[in-house]
Amino acid sequence: MKALASFILRGPSQAILVVVGTAVLAMMLPPLSVVSSAALGLITLRMGWRYGATVMLGSTAFAAGLAWVSLGNALPGLVFLGVVWLPLWVLGWVLRETRSLAVATVTAGSFGIASVLLTYLLLGDVTAWWQQVLLNMFEPAMESGGPLAERSRVESMLAEIAPVMTGILAAGMVINALVGLYLARGWQAMLYNPGGFRSEFYALRLGKIPAYVALVVVALSLLPLGGLAAVAGQVAIVVLALYVVQGLALIHAIVALRKLHVAWLVSLYVVTFFVMPHLLALMALVGLADTWIDFRRREGASV
Repeated sequence: MKALASFILRGPSQAILVVVGTAVLAMMLPPLSVVSSAALGLITLRMGWRYGATVMLGSTAFAAGLAWVSLGNALPGLVFLGVVWLPLWVLGWVLRETRSLAVATVTAGSFGIASVLLTYLLLGDVTAWWQQVLLNMFEPAMESGGPLAERSRVESMLAEIAPVMTGILAAGMVINALVGLYLARGWQAMLYNPGGFRSEFYALRLGKIPAYVALVVVALSLLPLGGLAAVAGQVAIVVLALYVVQGLALIHAIVALRKLHVAWLVSLYVVTFFVMPHLLALMALVGLADTWIDFRRREGASV
C-alpha cells in the first residue's frame, strides 16, 4: 500500500492511471472503486483542491473516452465522476482545510441526506418507483424458476424493502465515500505521519449538533406525519450510519486502550456480517450515546 500511495503522488499522470485503472477494474470487482476514490482523496489531501480537481477532470475525460471507444457511450465516466470521484474530492478538500475527521465525516453524511431529499423531490412516489425498479430486476429470476419463482412472495418481499431503499442506498454511498476518505488519510499518514490516522480515528466524535439532528429525524420518523415521516425515516438511516462509524471508532479505541488482541475486532466484523441489522443498530446507539457519555475518557481513566 505504501508503494501504491507513493506512486500516486509522483504526478498527475500516475494518479490518473491509478484512479481510472482501479475504476475500470471495479466494473468486475466493485470494492476497487474505494481504491479509485482513495487515490483521488490522497492527491487532494496532499496537494490541494486545484491539483485534485486536475486529476479528477483528467480521470473523467480519460474514463469517458475509454467508455466511448469500448461501449459507444461516455456515460460510465460521468457516473464515476458524480458518484465516486466528486464526493471524495470535496471530502478531501474539507479534511485538508479543517484537519478534522469529524467535520469531513459529517460532510459526507450531508451528501447522503441531500441525495435522499433530491430523490423525493424528483420522483414523488419513491416507494412505488423502487417497487417497479426492483420488480424489473427480479423479473428474470422469477421467470427462470427456482426459489424466486413465486411472484406473490417476491412482490411481498419487495413491498417491504422498497420503502427503505432510498435511505439504504444513500447510507451505502456515504459509507463507501468514508471508507475511501479514511483509506486516503491512512495512506497520507503512512507516508508522512505514521500512526496519525489511527489516533484521529480512535478519537472520532461527531459532536452534539449532529446528535441532536439524529434524535430529531428519528422522532419525526416515528410520528404519524405521513410523507414527512417517510422522508425523515430515510434521512434517519443516513444519520445513524454516521453513528455506526462513531461506534466503530469507539470500539477500536477501547480495544487499543485495554490492549486487547486484534481477534476481538475480527470477531466483531464477522458477527456483524451475519447479524448486520441488529448489531449495526446497537452500534449506532452506542455511538450516539458516546456523544454525551464520552466512553473513551471514562475508559482511559479506568485503565
